[in-house]
Amino acid sequence: MRSKKGGLEISINAIVILILAITVLGIGLGFIRGMFKSTIGQLGEVSKDIENDMINRIRERNERLVLREEDIEIKKSTEKKIYFGIRNEEDDETTFDIDFKCDSAVGDISPTEIEEYITFNVFKETKMLERDEIMVLPAVIKVSPNAVATMYMCTATIEGGSGPGDYASKTFYITVTK
Repeated sequence: MRSKKGGLEISINAIVILILAITVLGIGLGFIRGMFKSTIGQLGEVSKDIENDMINRIRERNERLVLREEDIEIKKSTEKKIYFGIRNEEDDETTFDIDFKCDSAVGDISPTEIEEYITFNVFKETKMLERDEIMVLPAVIKVSPNAVATMYMCTATIEGGSGPGDYASKTFYITVTK
C-alpha cells in the first residue's frame, strides 16, 4: 500500500514553490516599473533643459530661427528627433508656417529621390506668438531604407510675418550612414 502522506507533501511543496515564484515575480515587476518611471522623468527633464538651452541660444545670437544641430548623422531606416526655436520679431502677434526639406545631395541624386529618402514630421505652423516670444518645437527626421549613404543639404524655412518672402531660414546638413 502507498502512503498518502507522500502525495500530500509533494503538493504542499509545489504550492510553496508557486507562492515564492509569484512573490519574486511581483518584486521584479515592481522594481522594473520604478526604473521606467525614473527614466521617463529624466527624459522630461532633458527636454525642458533642451528648451531652455534653445531659448538662451536665440536670445544670445539675436536670431529668428535656431536649430539645435546643424550637422546631423543618421542611419538608414531610422529616425531622429531634432529641435528648433523661433522668435517673433514682428510688431504684432502672429503665427508662422514651418517647412523642412532637403533639396540637394553629394552625388547624382534627383530632387524627387531625395524627397523619398528623407522626410520630416513637423508641425505645419506655430501657435500665435506674442512679440519677442520664443517657441521651441521638435522635428522628426525619417530616413528610408533605400536612401543613398551620403550628405544631404536641407533647409528649415519659416514663413509669415508682415514682410514679403521668408521670415527666416537655416541651412543644415544630414549625413546618412549605413
